[in-house]
Amino acid sequence: MMLRHVLTFIVGLASGTAMAAILVFSPIEIGGVSNGPWISNPHIGSSDANPLTRALVARRGLLALTREEAVYFTATRDSQGHNLTERCAYEVTGQMPPTRWWSLTIYDEASFLPRNDRNRHAVSQTTAHMDARGRVIIPIGQDEDGAITTENAGLFSLTLRLYHPDPAVLDDLNAQTFPRIDRLGCEGET
Repeated sequence: MMLRHVLTFIVGLASGTAMAAILVFSPIEIGGVSNGPWISNPHIGSSDANPLTRALVARRGLLALTREEAVYFTATRDSQGHNLTERCAYEVTGQMPPTRWWSLTIYDEASFLPRNDRNRHAVSQTTAHMDARGRVIIPIGQDEDGAITTENAGLFSLTLRLYHPDPAVLDDLNAQTFPRIDRLGCEGET
């Protein structure tokens, strides 16, 4: 009888530890809302975040600000649903949600800035190209000035940070218009 309790305890402890590791270290975002290819968890940086969300933030090193200070959106796929990969070139185009300031940063498969000689890991509203209608045009993985470099990124993600977002953004993340992520072509395609 005692052996059964000990074995049950050991199996439960091992299963719980394995599930926690899978949830915290997996690339999957838990919960939240999605808008096109962009995913956000509105509880990041919130005092009502559950333990799993807090563990994900700690694991990824976001040092999350409060929701009123910043909202974080991540994309791991383009607007057509394909994984973002260093083998392809992309273009992020469209309107940004109303916010005081925004930035877009690339992260590699391990959630770090990809190592490359160009050090072009991010753009912001002060460095991004805007067309005459005020839409952003951000080249990703292209060999031109102003492009975010994907070299050594593998399957990568893009993180869009909205600093001091308009209250309308906080009220309904789903109702906002976000830029598209369009794949322009990939190595080896004809």
